[in-house]
Amino acid sequence: MPLVRVDLHSHLAELRPQISAAIHAGLVEGWDFPADDLFQIFSVHEQGDLFYSRTFPDADRSDIVFIQILAYNGYTPEVKQRGAGLVVDRLAALGIKRDDILIALHENGDGDWLSPAKEA
Repeated sequence: MPLVRVDLHSHLAELRPQISAAIHAGLVEGWDFPADDLFQIFSVHEQGDLFYSRTFPDADRSDIVFIQILAYNGYTPEVKQRGAGLVVDRLAALGIKRDDILIALHENGDGDWLSPAKEA
């Protein structure tokens, strides 16, 4: 179950449904997540609220979209790269510049995901 957090500037707020769908599709296709495994949090910020390097590493940023993905550990580096690449491809198709996207992956393991138990 991935938990995705997205921080973006307010001028992209209207694109949240499309951004959500793009990220989810990339993770479903790239990481083989179930299609109904959708958990995302969006935070919209005014200009000046997000600080970032315009050039690190070898980038040409004019804006930033931070994407944090918390997922169960055990995915290979190849699967992670494939999923991230698909997310970036889909966001670029929405007009978001590739250099303006920063993805951070956090992993955890057994016992770190909790959900209320169903009644018997």
